[in-house]
Amino acid sequence: MVEPVPEKTGPSLPSLAGMKALGIRWHLAGLVAGCVLPIAAVSVFLILNYYELEREQLAISATSRARALSFMLDQDFARTEAALRVLGTSHRLATGDLGGFGDRALTALQDIHAENIVVWGADGKMLSTTNPSMAELPARPEIPPALKHITKKGEPGISELFTDPFTGHAVFSVVVPVKRDGDTVYSIAANVAPRQLAPLLAEQGFPASWRSTIADNAGSIVMRSQDIEKFQGRKLSSTLMLDMTHASLGSLEGNNLDGTPALTVFSQSPVTRWGIVLGIPLDDLTAGLKHTLTWLIAATFAALLLAISWAWHFGGRVAESVKALIEPAKALGSGEAVVVPRLHFKEADKLGQALLDAANALQQSDYRAHHDGLTGLANRTLFEAVVTGQLALCQRNQSRLAILYIDLDGFKAVNDQYGHDVGDQLLCEVSARITNATRQSDIAARLGGDEFAVALIGTELSDAETFGGHIIDALSQPYQIGATALSIAASIGIAGYPESANDIDTLLIRADRAMYRAKELGKGRLTVG
Repeated sequence: MVEPVPEKTGPSLPSLAGMKALGIRWHLAGLVAGCVLPIAAVSVFLILNYYELEREQLAISATSRARALSFMLDQDFARTEAALRVLGTSHRLATGDLGGFGDRALTALQDIHAENIVVWGADGKMLSTTNPSMAELPARPEIPPALKHITKKGEPGISELFTDPFTGHAVFSVVVPVKRDGDTVYSIAANVAPRQLAPLLAEQGFPASWRSTIADNAGSIVMRSQDIEKFQGRKLSSTLMLDMTHASLGSLEGNNLDGTPALTVFSQSPVTRWGIVLGIPLDDLTAGLKHTLTWLIAATFAALLLAISWAWHFGGRVAESVKALIEPAKALGSGEAVVVPRLHFKEADKLGQALLDAANALQQSDYRAHHDGLTGLANRTLFEAVVTGQLALCQRNQSRLAILYIDLDGFKAVNDQYGHDVGDQLLCEVSARITNATRQSDIAARLGGDEFAVALIGTELSDAETFGGHIIDALSQPYQIGATALSIAASIGIAGYPESANDIDTLLIRADRAMYRAKELGKGRLTVG
């Protein structure tokens, strides 16, 4: 049983006992005798600090987008790994029927979008492959060096980019061991071409001037939004790789690989060590601030004309408060402890407290897992976050989205009769079937117990109904859990944007209600909410 995450009491501002923070008007009354000569320097200082704050906010926003893309890449790898795990349970592999296993691997290959699937023996020799040209080799080839360190560990892993010695193509591999009595007897590897990651970058809608890159765990470029033929296989800059060895999130300024001055942000997965790198040209950053800087300069000169005798003192106090919030904002973005000193204005104090509240919220959210621990699917938190983002895109692009709420019929009886171990294995098999049925752009989640949800991106309700029928058929097929043959069914409720609702909460409610109506009609039914 997973222990509940304890709620933490967030930090609070230093006590102002005996002191009452004054409003801006009271401070303005004390500015009558201000200085005149330093006002120009103060104005320049404020503008530069405001520019720096804007740059930091852009870096934080871009880092969040890189982190979200890293989560999606991990999910894509997890889908492939889950499919290979299911493939590794094949009784044909267990009995040594490599020919029959190869037929099943060909079928699985269509769902996981890989170039080929290879089975390596414990001695590092190839036993089976879905690549006909490799199967015709007279001798059993040796496992490539890029995969040896993964197979030696006996744990699932993602390789770096390497050249397939048999096809000559650049690939990377998702590797899953097959064990018997604790020993690895086979390793199943899905060789994936980098081009199959291109849609993942294209779907993010980054500005055309940005350079978005996916790098492997060795720092080699696997996919890039521009000039991939030129840069594929090249290493990231040494400075960037050094930063990525010390932190999973961050940003730095410098020239990118094509020589353009840029603000570079990165996010590295703690699981696979693959990274997402976004390069934002500094020209874009400067252009976006021109209007704001012009306004600030005009306001500064207006202040010089209207209140030259008191603007320095007031501006200095404002600058101190703004400057004092820069480091806490940086700490908030990097996940470090946020410390806010006592500030000069009530409004600044409130902003400081808002930063502390945000830091406390982020700390607590870090305790929540983003994926279901049993099945590897997204959990409710990640599912709702991704669907909420997709709903915003749907509203902007006038596209559609459908949610399927799936509940298993007969699962409780399996749990009661065969125990939770068999029930858990059955849930994993159900998850694999749902995953294999969905597209790369969709997201599947386990909401809890025997309840699942699938979000179909860019899908009409009528197509969602057809898809739901396929899901019911897939989940109603017999299951073989060890020596136990099982049969269950599924009831599905469907809700769509914008027909059913415009927000994730209402969509889930409508889909849930529709699912219960389907259950009332009998097993293996679906209705639309």
